[in-house]
Order: sequence, then structure tokens, then C-alpha cells
Amino acid sequence: MIYRMLANLATKTRAPLFDNPANWGLAYEDVEFKTSDAVTLRGWLVNPGQDKVVIQSHFGLFCCRSGYTNDEKPRLMRAWPTDIPFLKHIKSFAEQGYTTLAYDLRNHGESDTGPSQWSCDGQAEYQDVQAAVKFITSHPEYKDAPIGMLDICMGSSAMALAHGVPGGLEHVDNIKAHVVIQPLYSGMWLRRMRIPEFMIRGAVRHSVKRGGVNFDIAPIDRVKLINKPTMLIQNKNDPIADMDYIKKYYDELQVEKEMVWTDVGKGRIDGYADLTEHPEKVIEWFGCYVLP
Repeated sequence: MIYRMLANLATKTRAPLFDNPANWGLAYEDVEFKTSDAVTLRGWLVNPGQDKVVIQSHFGLFCCRSGYTNDEKPRLMRAWPTDIPFLKHIKSFAEQGYTTLAYDLRNHGESDTGPSQWSCDGQAEYQDVQAAVKFITSHPEYKDAPIGMLDICMGSSAMALAHGVPGGLEHVDNIKAHVVIQPLYSGMWLRRMRIPEFMIRGAVRHSVKRGGVNFDIAPIDRVKLINKPTMLIQNKNDPIADMDYIKKYYDELQVEKEMVWTDVGKGRIDGYADLTEHPEKVIEWFGCYVLP
């Protein structure tokens, strides 16, 4: 029972879509596209028709393209007192002349369930990132558009793992820059919650046995393959992040890079709320590299 509970805590994900670009006065198109393993993903093209694009890959638990939500389903914990609307910072991107592809990772929002119904800590979702990039680069309106990748938490793991594989992102010339927000893998945050090692191992075994993955694998070996300028943003008060891992992630980057330590609240989700409230650093970084 305890192993199942911990595995659920690390990998049970589905959260509803709770917002819409029209609520923010934004024009948009509903889109869908397939991954290489035939999972249909759904999303929005927000502020369509621009000559530069942001692709947003969101974080995992209780999140989707519209942000974090406190839905009404029973859960072990609520990480934030209110919803966090990602469309707030997406509106800021629109004001700077970007089209944003905001899409739901598999098993999240309105995207289909993958071969595993559980979150795979980026180990399957890397195909979602590849599919999102392929959707933009094969789209007749955006095939030549420069791309900024906004990679949030599990989205950053998926992005890193989308390097060094067939069709890897390192070969996509359209990608001009990354912003990585609070990279994490599930084994790390369970340790930061002081879960004993034997219980983490048991939860991993349960996850694998039920058709999931070993969620205690850091994607750090792929970080050195990222070949576009990268900004890493981390709340220094985040109780879940292992700061040695954050520094190692940054050290592994072999590109032009910048480390931004924010000083906001003392919860994991504070860093995501800060992104939505204060996207200026992201906009500044993309403004340096994502040019038509």
C-alpha cells in the first residue's frame, strides 16, 4: 500500500484544462498532432500568425497547458492555494510578438493516454517535445520561424532526453534558445521529502511493475547535448530541489548560458507562480536569440 501511494504521488498526473486563451483576450487555434509512438497531443496556438514561436512544455503533477489547478478530485496534497494560470505569461509573450504553442503532455490535460497511463518523468514525454517541435517546423506558416523553448520542470527532463536520440533536438536549426525552469526528477523530490531509500526503491518497483518507469533516473547525461543558449531559473528557497543537482545541471551545459536564482516563497510551486507573474527574464533571454 505504501509503495503504491508513493508511486502515485510521483506519477499520477491527470488534471483538467481550466482556462482558455479567450479568457485573456487572446486569439488562438485548437491544434492536435501525433507523437512517434502514435499518442495524440492537443494544444493551442496562441496569438497565431507571428514570425517567432515559443513552445511551452509544462511541469507534471496536476498541471496542463493552462497551468496548475486545484481541481476537485481527492489528492494527497495541494501544492498551492489557487490556480496558476500560465496564460498570464503567455499573454506577455503575445505582447512581444510571439506565437506560443502550449500543449498538453501525454496523460495530462486533453492529450491522450500513452502506452503507460502514468507520468514517465520525461522518459516517454521526450517524444511529446519532439512532436511539438516537428509540428511547428513542418507547419507551412511556421516552418522557418525561430523557436524559443520554455521547458518547465518535467518538461525540462523531457527536453533534455529529446537530445541524443533519432531526430534529436540538437539537429533542429529553428530552435534558437531554451529557458529551463526548476529541473527535477521524481527520485530527487521524494528524497527531499525525507522518504527512506528502501521505500523509494519499493515505489520504483511498483511503478515499473504496473507499466510505468523507473522514475529515479536523472536525465543529467543528456544535458551536455543541449546545443542552444540556455537560461536556467531556480528559486533558491525551493525545499524540493537538490541545489547540488541544479548546479550540476548548469555545469553540464556546454553552451552560452545564464543561471538565475530567484528569491521568492518557500514552496516548490512558488517558482512556477513567479514565472507567470514575472516573465521578464524569459522574455529578455528569448529577445536576445529568438529573432525573425
